[in-house]
Amino acid sequence: MRIENCAMAGLAVGIGFVVAGSSPRVFGLESSVLGLALAAISAFLITGAGNTINDYYDRKADKKNAPKRPIPSGAISAKTAFHVAMALFVVGIAMSFFINYNCLALAGLNSIVLFFYGRNLKSSVFVGNVAVSYLTASTFVYGALILGNPATTVFLALLAFLANVGREIIGDVEDIKGDKKAKIKTFATRYGPKRSWLYGRLYILAAVLMSPVPYFAGLLGFYYITLVLVADAIFIASIVTKNARMNQKLTKIAIFAGLVAFLAGAVA
Repeated sequence: MRIENCAMAGLAVGIGFVVAGSSPRVFGLESSVLGLALAAISAFLITGAGNTINDYYDRKADKKNAPKRPIPSGAISAKTAFHVAMALFVVGIAMSFFINYNCLALAGLNSIVLFFYGRNLKSSVFVGNVAVSYLTASTFVYGALILGNPATTVFLALLAFLANVGREIIGDVEDIKGDKKAKIKTFATRYGPKRSWLYGRLYILAAVLMSPVPYFAGLLGFYYITLVLVADAIFIASIVTKNARMNQKLTKIAIFAGLVAFLAGAVA
């Protein structure tokens, strides 16, 4: 399931909720907290389902790329992993039903995208990178939909989208040998490592350059700009390195730092 990724999805929902302007005095403490809890758990489960179904369809390539993952290592059978993924999808979507219809629609759409990403889109050059980046960015919108106010999270979603497109493109470099053997078409297998690094770095750099805008536009406060500069420094380190695996580790840390920055800026 990649529990850390699931937890970050839940946190992103919470940040989207806060940035959207949650106020117990306006919306009612009980309904707001309940909706947030349901949405965070729903996002957690659907993200876990997506990671699981991705491993299911990647099981042949993972024998070369990541032999220690649960399916190729034999810790869990492919059939069981598929059933677990389906169960997580169903429960995650079902939970969104009790929030509102907008959340239900987005949860359903994202579940479909996650399923087809694992089965088809991942092998589509660049389309797969865009799909998974959209999914990451949409978690903020999901949190805002609890309050029916998604427009406030558009800029936050855009920054997340740009950073994740860059991360995904560079991440393809790490798996290039196994993907070529499994005949999986990715940005890296089609255009090569050098071009993948170039485009990946440009997307991440675009996110870094745009990150101060919410502060100077008066949308988020001093704590945001202070913490987002830390995230930016880690992002810069991730594009300076020439090791794809190190880039993936650093960008994951930077994305988490960015989430904290948005949360701090929204509540302070």
